[in-house]
Amino acid sequence: MNYAFDIGGSKIEFGAFDATGKMRLHSKTPTPAAARAAFVAAITDLVAAADRRFGATAAIGISLAGGIDPRTGAVVSANIPAIKGWALEAELAKILNRAVRVENDADCFALAEARRGVATKADTVFAIILGTGVGGSIVVDGRFIGGHSGFRGEWGHGNDLSGALTRHGLHPVHCGCGRTACLDPWGGARGLETIHVQIGGARLSSVAITEAWHAGDPLARRSVDIFVDLVAGELALMINVLGPDCVPVGGGMASETSLIAALDREVRARALGRYDRPLVVPGRYCRDGGLRGAALLDSLNDAQGGL
Repeated sequence: MNYAFDIGGSKIEFGAFDATGKMRLHSKTPTPAAARAAFVAAITDLVAAADRRFGATAAIGISLAGGIDPRTGAVVSANIPAIKGWALEAELAKILNRAVRVENDADCFALAEARRGVATKADTVFAIILGTGVGGSIVVDGRFIGGHSGFRGEWGHGNDLSGALTRHGLHPVHCGCGRTACLDPWGGARGLETIHVQIGGARLSSVAITEAWHAGDPLARRSVDIFVDLVAGELALMINVLGPDCVPVGGGMASETSLIAALDREVRARALGRYDRPLVVPGRYCRDGGLRGAALLDSLNDAQGGL
């Protein structure tokens, strides 16, 4: 049995998985984001209840919407003040008296898709998140690669979209990292919404824009075309660098399968290598990949790579 947590700023999702990957227990609870004692209590209560139910002590994997400093183990860039700067993995391991492993939520999604999802037959997986913003991770032969700085697969930052933005008549926006030409503010749901407003459309949700696109609305079509152009340019570069066998997509935008198909066609047209079949595809676990990937983290400690 493996226990898994997917922890974000608003909720803590918990699951207990058996050796076949079947979820035997599942629950959600609000994240006590401000007080560390309340946060720890929420975790320990869920673990204790699962231990009583299954009569066993299980290792714990945690998918976190944030990063971990590889030198200190401290949580960085998470929207949970209670644990920011805290060595979450080491401290919880002591409190719970068992193995705990913490990874970024995009990493966990990538692991879930590589081990049990749409990329199970792929040697090299570059999984991407198109949600509020852009994220990603790299898994080779079922294991993470990279991460020396605490980040891997962050293809939404350090870009220079200034030329493409000018070409489309768009105005730069500030990225959370402090730059103004990154893909991150443009490559997710909020980016599609920003594009639509800047080209003269009403302020609509990304869902409403894609619905209008399907209905044949010209402005929505232009918004989606621009979105695909901006994302495909940066993603094709990553394809050329990594040469992946599969690019699973997670996040809210993954549910818009027609848009992902359009993105896939454009990426394959721009990539140097030849891909005769779809490469960029919706993930099998685009809704709960963080939790399912967290359940697989303990297997990374096994000499043979685990599940």
